Amino acid sequence: MNDTIIAARAKEQHDNFLGKVFTHFSKPKARFVREATYGIQASGDTKLSSIVRAIEDDVAPIQTEKRLSRNIEDETLGHEISAAILSEGARHVRKDTLILVDPTEIRKEYAYKMEYVTRIRDASRSSKEGRDVIVNGYHGCIAAACTSGSRKTIPLALKLWSSRAPGFRGENDEVLEIINDIFEATGGKGIVVYDRGGDRPAFYGDFIEKGRDFIVRVKSRSVLSWNGLHEIGFLAESCTMQHHHHVTFDSHGKECNIQISFGTMPVRLPMFPDKNLHLVVVKGFGQQPMMLLTSLPVDASFKSQWRIVEGYLSRWRIEETIRFIKQEYGFENIRVHSYNAIRNMASLVLACAYFATVWIGRHLKRQVLAEHLAYLNKRLNEVPQFGAYAITSGLKRAFSAFGRLARSIAHIVPRTEMVDLSQYLPGFAELLDLDDG
Repeated sequence: MNDTIIAARAKEQHDNFLGKVFTHFSKPKARFVREATYGIQASGDTKLSSIVRAIEDDVAPIQTEKRLSRNIEDETLGHEISAAILSEGARHVRKDTLILVDPTEIRKEYAYKMEYVTRIRDASRSSKEGRDVIVNGYHGCIAAACTSGSRKTIPLALKLWSSRAPGFRGENDEVLEIINDIFEATGGKGIVVYDRGGDRPAFYGDFIEKGRDFIVRVKSRSVLSWNGLHEIGFLAESCTMQHHHHVTFDSHGKECNIQISFGTMPVRLPMFPDKNLHLVVVKGFGQQPMMLLTSLPVDASFKSQWRIVEGYLSRWRIEETIRFIKQEYGFENIRVHSYNAIRNMASLVLACAYFATVWIGRHLKRQVLAEHLAYLNKRLNEVPQFGAYAITSGLKRAFSAFGRLARSIAHIVPRTEMVDLSQYLPGFAELLDLDDG
């Protein structure tokens, strides 16, 4: 398959994806989504000027940019795109599928005029410098589905917000709205996995009252054990480590192999004394033990406890996913002023990520195309371990280097004419006594 054919097949799949997922969109809105997602993938950027150059429309670029700027202001666009992607992604979620949730942010350090820009904590710089680094930007949250132990994720939600925007209800409400939308779409299937930011009474209350299963890393709080109220750190130190296991993981690009030990004990939260929970304690990752609170049933067996440990360790995949989105789609390069447009752009990026990682990256019938796209990228770069990088780089090269976006959406027309097999199989006509008539 040569490069031009790969590009044509990729564009065909792009149209098929949009035609299936966004069936209820009006023609103008469907056209905009098609052009925007194509431009983001072809340019690897979220700046409208880059998207316009990638589209190469027949009209003057300034007119195309004005049209895109007008369309991206739509108040309902982002919600409709996110709902369509979530509905499609929810089909892959099973009862034991992990729903990885992680707060994120986009930095707009010098964007003083962007609407409702607020002050955020730059997580990457803060961890490197060992202090809180506060810059301009927007808060956000990403959620993805993942099978325990797998490297592949399914993007389900990506949302941005500002604490200065009118009607802002608080971070807890924003995150819980995402989680509840996901469970509504999946019919209650899935297990929430959250880092230490999920250790909040508001989250526990929502999970327990609605019967959501969860695995949350606990920071510090008092819980009820068999002999009274204790600080959870004290219980973790006294917990018996029943099992040992070697784990391999990536740390800042380096492969680490360490031995960990873990054990469990039953606990309850003081605010929900009737709900039986389990504390799984893991030692070996640092000086302090890792404490995981879960609503899932846990017993003394290795399999039961490892399920919780592996489930939490899979949470690191969500960090790979947001890093991939920021790097491959220039997520922090947003250059629109309207708050609606900023949030809509996040939904468009979510659609691009879903197309690359799920529509092409996971479907068996499209596996050949995924391999060819990865090969198209390998000519210039080695394929990273997180395979979506290879596919998105291949899509970018296919969309940008081998032809432009056609104005009308391509539809697959089934071949209806009869094929004369006798021209391909000598002796076929004689075998079946076929005549010329």
